[in-house]
Amino acid sequence: MARIGLSKHLTVTISDTNIRRLADQGEMSSKQFIMLMKSVLNETLQLTLEDIRQWILKFVPKRTGQLRFTLLKKLETSKVRRKTLVFIIGSNLDYAKSVSQMSTSQVRHNSHREHSGQWAYAYYYTHKRRGPKVGKRRRGIGKKYKGGSNYRIFLYDPDAIGNFWDELIKYLRLRAVYHLNNAMRHQYGKTELPRVIN
Repeated sequence: MARIGLSKHLTVTISDTNIRRLADQGEMSSKQFIMLMKSVLNETLQLTLEDIRQWILKFVPKRTGQLRFTLLKKLETSKVRRKTLVFIIGSNLDYAKSVSQMSTSQVRHNSHREHSGQWAYAYYYTHKRRGPKVGKRRRGIGKKYKGGSNYRIFLYDPDAIGNFWDELIKYLRLRAVYHLNNAMRHQYGKTELPRVIN
């Protein structure tokens, strides 16, 4: 079965070799250094999450707010596991991937503009319908937007951006690196930490 929605795990980790080397430089045991790194990673996690929350609330197309809500809810499952920080971001909504591929002109609304008709991006909720019967066979299953032309929605979303998913992941990487380096400088006295960010 094909995966629907959006999903991404972004990890910040330190190898055992780097742990031993950095611990020696700081004249501490590997266990002591790991405890320090937990503090560094927790600081990185909290500060990065706050940045990402604000980014989602400002730039992700809102419509009903469900897309933003599911992204924020998934983000809260991010965690620190020993020497690894794991950011978890995504949405299980079936229309999330489609919205993420839309352009800025399709999702941004600079005034209270009325949307009606089945082609408006605002019509996220869909239901399946069976195609007409041809001979002994019935045409494939299709999707039909709920509401139709009688369903009117007023949108005001002046900051929404297109291709938001790619931009969100890019921003998450940048902020994670920024806060990691700051946390290392605050707690360890070094501004550069060997790391792997996937």
